[in-house]
Amino acid sequence: MHADPRQDLFNLLEAATQEGVFPGCVALVWTGGAELYHEAHGVLASHAKAPMRGFKVERSTIYDLASLTKVLSTTTLTAIAVAEGRVDLDSPVPQPWAQACPGACLGDLLTHSAGLVAHREYFSAFAGRAPVGAAPILEQVCRTAPEAPPGEQTVYSDLGFMILGAWLSRLFDSELDRLFDDRIAWPLGLDRGALPRIGYHRLNEVRGPSASEEHRVAPTEVYDPALHQEGEGEPSYFPLRRPTHSAHYEVHDDNAFAMGGVAGHAGLFGDAETVAEIARAWLTGGLPGLDSALVRRFWKPSKIPGSSRRYGFDGTCDGDSTGGVFSPAAVGHLGYTGCSLWIDPEPQSAPRIVVLLSNRVHPRRQNTGITRLRPAFHRLCAALR
Repeated sequence: MHADPRQDLFNLLEAATQEGVFPGCVALVWTGGAELYHEAHGVLASHAKAPMRGFKVERSTIYDLASLTKVLSTTTLTAIAVAEGRVDLDSPVPQPWAQACPGACLGDLLTHSAGLVAHREYFSAFAGRAPVGAAPILEQVCRTAPEAPPGEQTVYSDLGFMILGAWLSRLFDSELDRLFDDRIAWPLGLDRGALPRIGYHRLNEVRGPSASEEHRVAPTEVYDPALHQEGEGEPSYFPLRRPTHSAHYEVHDDNAFAMGGVAGHAGLFGDAETVAEIARAWLTGGLPGLDSALVRRFWKPSKIPGSSRRYGFDGTCDGDSTGGVFSPAAVGHLGYTGCSLWIDPEPQSAPRIVVLLSNRVHPRRQNTGITRLRPAFHRLCAALR
């Protein structure tokens, strides 16, 4: 340990890039009104067939945020809808989506206790035709039999947030990506621009950033069969993508890809500063309607035995993911691509936000080194003063 824990944190993340945990990352730690750490590490891409290979990561680098979408977009929009009286946490899931979770309510979807199955590869039915849009995928969700009655058990499921995304579009009479821009990004001053610092990217639009902007986005997976070891076989998602193609500003989640890049469970791209800005809005009431009473309601632990869930957020603060350094009141979420966000409203000193963005799925998603890194990362973040 150094006298300055910032150096230890810097060294940890530099070593992670050298050891192949991810090609690069951006980390941000905010406490009580001040940024204690905001640094970029490594490169955008390492594989020979990926764009931007060898380009250095910058603090403004945009990453595929994966399931952080659930918190930053879907849960935040749901809280706004509740604040405006459009819906309540006890409101029953309407048709046609109630077919997938009979008797479930909005709160059940948010806490992953609606009885939905954990995951389905809906995208596989659309190989060679995707993206097809949200409607065909949601039709399959509605035809998927529930695993349990609502309120009995917690099973982490993307299906519930796919439903939530469609429900929000109905409540506000607007597409989900437009909702995010109008009700979250614009009020917080997070500019849209030609290449937004945070937002969805529809796949029926231009397939990537312009030549002058492409260095701002970190690629994710490289869909090259040569990357897979003998005996692994071709992954089920390969027919969905172009052979040897590297996803660059193209959503990594396969169901979200089939849905056209805009979904309630995945699809956001953003930089660390904008992620932290939305997290601060939860801490400080920085969005209309997001007052302290509503935030406390959303951050209240689930009553289901053994569940770590809040409404839309996770509260798993054990050593496996966070190093056991956050208070029991902390909330956050992980993203499959190698991203994470934690908000601790009650640490020993001042409220704290910790963001880690990376593309650990580059060049292949089978890389799991980040699971060993996360506890050490969060322990060093907690040591910053």
